[in-house]
Amino acid sequence: ITVSENQRGITFDQLFSNYLNGAKKITLTDPYIRVFHQMRNLMEFVETLVKIKEQEDDIDLHLVTQPDDMRGDQQENYLMQVQQSADAHGINFTWQFDNEGTTHARHVLTDTGWKISLDRGLDIFQRYEMNDAFNLNNRLQETRACKAFELTYLKV
Repeated sequence: ITVSENQRGITFDQLFSNYLNGAKKITLTDPYIRVFHQMRNLMEFVETLVKIKEQEDDIDLHLVTQPDDMRGDQQENYLMQVQQSADAHGINFTWQFDNEGTTHARHVLTDTGWKISLDRGLDIFQRYEMNDAFNLNNRLQETRACKAFELTYLKV
């Protein structure tokens, strides 16, 4: 899939649901899950998982990312908040830091044999005002303008 700069109508549900459906173990590798908007993208990825899973099922979601040398405590705090929220809905969220800084390629791997190569990781949306409770961009991904990116789906 190729998405153009400023294209609208794109959602995580559209991009991921068909390939994550039925997976019990998912690994997300994205070295840039550090600051608030990146954590929010991660949380929206978790929301997609909650929507597609059976209520009685659990999914193990493991994140491999790099530590934020400047705001490490804040990064850990955000990850713990995601973990608590996800756990309440059957998503067992764990993470590990690549302290050597060798992680670059962004992708999702599932136990159902899918690998989704993420050109930009989860950071696909242009900046928008996140503090405006009345802005639809806060609630509906499809209203947001995208950055240009590509996704490749591989059956491995």
